[in-house]
Amino acid sequence: MLKLLRGLVVMVAGLIAWSAQASVEIEGVQLDDTATVGGTRLVLNGAGVRKRGYFKTDVTALYLPEKSTSPDAVYHPHGPMRIVLYLLRDIPTSLASRFFVSDFKQVATDAEFRQLINEVGRTGALYGNLNRIAKGDVVVMDYVPGKGMTINFNGKPLTDTPWRNDLYVEVYLRMFVGNTVPDDFRKGLLGLTALPRAATP
Repeated sequence: MLKLLRGLVVMVAGLIAWSAQASVEIEGVQLDDTATVGGTRLVLNGAGVRKRGYFKTDVTALYLPEKSTSPDAVYHPHGPMRIVLYLLRDIPTSLASRFFVSDFKQVATDAEFRQLINEVGRTGALYGNLNRIAKGDVVVMDYVPGKGMTINFNGKPLTDTPWRNDLYVEVYLRMFVGNTVPDDFRKGLLGLTALPRAATP
């Protein structure tokens, strides 16, 4: 019995060490290798650092049911997905709202933007109505086919009901992997660049 217990201790210690070695760390932010959305286990597809001018604003992580380098797997997901933003600096809420509208307009066609102007206005207001956005805050966006997309800010829902407009969700997701997105950020989320691993303690 004693030998069995010792064996289990060694095995558990080995698993813990492997887990610590395998975890991803970017800008001091440790990312989970997996996530669960709508009862489906997702894997970390990729991650990147978004910049505004010279400043790094957040670390963004993308989770999909299986890894893919295709933007289409993000625009038209066949299963649940998750995007997580880890804020790296304080951002005025009014500026965050303007960032969103500007980014959305950049990836939408003129016709799409006109068609979705009400949704854009409501979403911009969500960020503008927050008391503050600070370093360390976390935004989680979950999408489940047939149910829509929800947004949580530090564990609290920002949306009363899920977004169910498929076109709006598609254009929204272009802000992360669309052709006009900075190449290093886009490639990071699509898993086209190697992710840095956290050092073994």
